[in-house]
Amino acid sequence: MTTPHELLSQANTVHDDEPQRAAALLRQLDAKALDAADAPLFAFLLNHVLGEKLGQWQEAHALMSACHGLRAPAVLRQAAVAAAQAGDAAAQTRLTAELALALDGPAAQAAELVALTRAGYLAPGLDAAQAGALVLAALEGLQSSHWLQASRFDAPAAASCNNLASGLGERELADYDDAALAGALLLAAERSQWLWGRAGDWVHRERACYGRAVALNTLGVHEGALQQAHAGLVVLDQHDHGLEQSVDRAFLELERAHACTSLGQAAEAAQAASRAEHLAKGFDDESLRAWFEQRRQRLAALAALAARA
Repeated sequence: MTTPHELLSQANTVHDDEPQRAAALLRQLDAKALDAADAPLFAFLLNHVLGEKLGQWQEAHALMSACHGLRAPAVLRQAAVAAAQAGDAAAQTRLTAELALALDGPAAQAAELVALTRAGYLAPGLDAAQAGALVLAALEGLQSSHWLQASRFDAPAAASCNNLASGLGERELADYDDAALAGALLLAAERSQWLWGRAGDWVHRERACYGRAVALNTLGVHEGALQQAHAGLVVLDQHDHGLEQSVDRAFLELERAHACTSLGQAAEAAQAASRAEHLAKGFDDESLRAWFEQRRQRLAALAALAARA
């Protein structure tokens, strides 16, 4: 008999390529039998697969109720998003209040965190102007005074900002002509870096540098992208003595190479590209190699677009 954990793992493996199959696995799963450690992933997949990909927010909300009793902040946050999308205002208010208690902060801050998370599910389905406006509105909540102090809200908010930046950074290139979308991409990456600076470890910090380098290269701000790529590599030099983050290093070198090329620094670009290629050849996962090649092609498309401008 397949265990709930095994069903969840299967759904997680196929959720991007086969959302219908992932949805079937999630429906089959007995959420009440899940270990507490698995509940956050289950809650995320309900929103990502049933809600974002398939538009079944009512079902995501209904299935999420089996996890509410765990009171884990990650579950409460996802549950509040599902309730909002399902139009259950009472449940949204209750779950947001519970999230505030779980993270020991004000209800307004919990609502702002929920808004950040919600935007990550909605923005991919909107056009450039709508997505930019939505994300900027969600990020505006981070200007509230309670975000000036470090708190337990920082890490989930940093992750949400990173997710927003990643999603916005993968859109059609023509979308970046929209000022709101371009601004939202830059601000999401910057806010993620700011929050990880308080809440993260050195891996979070170097990945936040990568996120900003990607955003800046995407929008043609190559001097800033080069600075961020360099900063991320410095963090790796300082901490990654066991070379456990060679994948991160390869991607940072790729961003550095693109920025150098765009700035006319041909020799530095060639060296960075060579280092990136050498590291990528050592990837032991085909999906990582495919991801590296996809990013390289994306950067080539950006360079071609800039050349035509």
